[in-house]
Amino acid sequence: MSFSNNQLRKLAGKLPERYVKTRSQRGISLSYVEGWHVIDEANRVFGFDAWDRETLSADCVYQDGRLNPKACTYTARVRIRVRAGDTLVYRDGSGVGHGSGTTLGEAHESALKEAETDATKRALTTFGNLFGLALYDKEQAGVRRKPKTVGAAVVAAPWILLGAEGEALARHDRPQSFCTDLRQRINRAAGLEELETLWSRQAEALSRLRAEWPELKTVHGLHYAEILGQVYEDQKVRLNDVLEPRPTPETDEDTAPDTRSDRSSSVAEIDKSMLALGAPRRVRDKAHLQFVGALPCLVCGRSPAHAHHLRFAQLRAMGAKVSDEWTVPLCPIHHRSLHDLGVEEEWWQAKGIDAKAEAEKLWRQRQGNPALAGVVTVVQGRDNAVPRDGLPAPDLATDAAKSPPTDEQNRPLPMNLRADMPRLC
Repeated sequence: MSFSNNQLRKLAGKLPERYVKTRSQRGISLSYVEGWHVIDEANRVFGFDAWDRETLSADCVYQDGRLNPKACTYTARVRIRVRAGDTLVYRDGSGVGHGSGTTLGEAHESALKEAETDATKRALTTFGNLFGLALYDKEQAGVRRKPKTVGAAVVAAPWILLGAEGEALARHDRPQSFCTDLRQRINRAAGLEELETLWSRQAEALSRLRAEWPELKTVHGLHYAEILGQVYEDQKVRLNDVLEPRPTPETDEDTAPDTRSDRSSSVAEIDKSMLALGAPRRVRDKAHLQFVGALPCLVCGRSPAHAHHLRFAQLRAMGAKVSDEWTVPLCPIHHRSLHDLGVEEEWWQAKGIDAKAEAEKLWRQRQGNPALAGVVTVVQGRDNAVPRDGLPAPDLATDAAKSPPTDEQNRPLPMNLRADMPRLC
């Protein structure tokens, strides 16, 4: 057998009681596990790409179109293949499904799916308790039971969140609520000493959490104790940055760009891109947005324009635009056209414009980077936008007020018809 030690430990575990369902059939109470659960367990134990299912046969053994609703019955045989290292493990199972519907088609679909799911569960059951084998035992010794209750009292040790002096700050009946409370208190800690004391007092409870609730994990397989540890480390980094701000290279105060115009200077700013779980740097610069909005449209040269944020320039975030440095001017018509298409990169490719490069040039131009001297800056839709080598870069804010070339009907000329503009690929 080539299963890993971790897989063998999972397969030897018990079936949590919360996944056991019951139904009454002919006066008998039957226990079962749902199809989605056994498939989810197979993905968790074996891996998403390490097992597959094949339907060997599916036969309709009964149907009656005279009934209302229509009804039919299917039998199915399914084979499960699991890749354990270099070994292939085969398990077969058979099942029956009954279906009904307003049409025979609906009845056949329902019956076939039920038969395949039933056969899949029977095949996976041979891998152990996690997949429902524990339910074949009348005593169900392979099921992990919840603490028994006596009246309204729970016969189980409560989860107590301790304070600095060992006093009980809060009592919880469920480990999930204990973890939520501890996480909130970690994030509210105002100082390093308070944070470290709070964390050290919960060491015993966290050890108990790992031992008694090994299945308390997220969908990504992270145990709640590991997540709390990461939250503690992140808060420790934040408090360290507030008390001892990270040193920055010496710069000329008169020339250094100020990206904190809307923030209080008394609060130390945290560069999230430097954290263990880094986040993209998002600069907010109203002056740059005004500068970009004053330029002609990058596509047609119309004015006025909007400062459009390039959504593909950075990873998306909930309720946050990309950094203001990734903006280009677009007239209302082309701005609307871009948003209507939805796939922004394809829109720019169709226009033959490298929008990210243009945004970067505008940002450097706005920041007054001395290294830009002699660099060719191209902004479509402006007269004399390409300076000659050795000449200073043009004043974009001044040129923005100029009107683009027009035809006999006073309409802006297309890009490829302007004699004073280079042809862009």
